[in-house]
Amino acid sequence: CRSRSRMSSYLPEMPRAWLAAIDSRVNLKHVYRKMQFTARFLIVSTFMDDALRVACDYRGQVQTMRGVQWGTSFGAMKTVSRILPTMFILVQAVGVFLILSEKRPQAGCVTLLVWAGVHPFMYAQQRNLEFLLESLTIIGGLLILLSSERTISRARARLQAVDLSSLPLLAETQHGSASATSPEVSSAKQAAEETGRLLFAGRIALSAVFVFYVVKMMNERLAHITGHYNEDPLVAMMYGVLLVLLMIVTGLLVMGMKSRWCAMVLAAIMGCSALYKHPWYITMWSNRSFRLDFVVGYEDVQVDAWLYSDHQRYFFFQQLSTVGALLQLVVHGPGKYSIDESEGPEQVVSLTIKGVD
Repeated sequence: CRSRSRMSSYLPEMPRAWLAAIDSRVNLKHVYRKMQFTARFLIVSTFMDDALRVACDYRGQVQTMRGVQWGTSFGAMKTVSRILPTMFILVQAVGVFLILSEKRPQAGCVTLLVWAGVHPFMYAQQRNLEFLLESLTIIGGLLILLSSERTISRARARLQAVDLSSLPLLAETQHGSASATSPEVSSAKQAAEETGRLLFAGRIALSAVFVFYVVKMMNERLAHITGHYNEDPLVAMMYGVLLVLLMIVTGLLVMGMKSRWCAMVLAAIMGCSALYKHPWYITMWSNRSFRLDFVVGYEDVQVDAWLYSDHQRYFFFQQLSTVGALLQLVVHGPGKYSIDESEGPEQVVSLTIKGVD
């Protein structure tokens, strides 16, 4: 079986006894389904939280839109500033509902893709490069999810088109006893090509923010080496190790080599980073005032703990959505334009000794 040989090539150092023990205790088909739901939920978490945040702070959002000065060019700033927050709530809520309810997941993906693309510009954050690239990373996860939903939709359509009496013939066709017609083969190839392109675009977009982090950390390391900043040697060594690790993992992810394992590592890093960098669940109880140093245009503004935590919460869930995007890659794979799956797709549930349960 190809999946067994490829599994042994992925993990040559892991004893077969360990794999047998894992297989006997864990049903990876169930793990796959739970991971699929978790990835889907996490990737839309930022949209759910943002819709709730805007709804709970509608007046504040109106003031923000006035500060951005939407509608001033045609003398309707007050009207536009009231309408836009309502549109933000509806667009995100509808997109999330369509995806999580599985009513029209493809339409939901497209809705959130459009919103993720325009969101930084609606809040005048187009100069915030990290914000832009995190949005691009979420777009990558949505593209991977969209490719998966398209594949599932085509599979369901084929099953509905097949009469129960023709199931034996279908089974023979799947085992190579009968050949599909030329239009069917052509359509299948075209669909596979579209899926591969979506997965490739999604994987590249998913890597964007990590490329930014690598460049940012390299600049910081150079600044410390040239003596612009003093730093503890132990801290410098830890940062250096993390930089090398991030460079290797990001490079492998872009190439599509060991991409599932790389995505799992990056998901763990991003999850820990979200908890460390954006602890809104701690600062919200503080009586101090804080500087909005992570929001472009407000770097020197002092705000109370509640407003600071509100912004921190947004960035926290944005990073959680990045975790969800990475888990999408773990679940659905890198696609045909990768080293891992250049010979064909491989599902997570096949990566065991006994295969699918």
